[in-house]
Amino acid sequence: MDFPQPTEHHRVLDRLVGDWLYVTSSAVEGYDPEDPMKRWTEKVRSLGGLWVVAEGQGAMGDGMQASLVMTVGYDPRLGHYVGSWIGSMMDTFWIYKGWLEDDGQTLVLEAEGPSMEDPSRNELYRDVIHFIDDDTRTFSGSVRQPDGSFKTFMKSEAKRIG
Repeated sequence: MDFPQPTEHHRVLDRLVGDWLYVTSSAVEGYDPEDPMKRWTEKVRSLGGLWVVAEGQGAMGDGMQASLVMTVGYDPRLGHYVGSWIGSMMDTFWIYKGWLEDDGQTLVLEAEGPSMEDPSRNELYRDVIHFIDDDTRTFSGSVRQPDGSFKTFMKSEAKRIG
């Protein structure tokens, strides 16, 4: 059996590998990257050049410490990015399906999950990673509205620290 080799789709994910500090976050009121009790950090590693695993930790708005794990890879048989997201602050296992925008700088990952207004129904969410340069990226979360548009509910900027 031949093992799969990374493609150009996988190499996009290599840009995520490293240690990151979120320098801004609209998700946490009074976010302060200088305060060790408030800041969010993330360590991203590669698994064989085919997958990235991101492990983040930081404080929620109420000061409670939280952690998250995100995985992303590219499935050539399906022709799109795949992944997952879990966090200590919720009991939903999010399954991503995504694509790279034509600009080559924007990775869009969509997943269905419980509505923020009515947890008995699902909505489509969109997480977007946008590379500003090799050491700066943004992450935003949005939810699809009844008219089909997406409303952003949080946005953060991260800087590479290692």
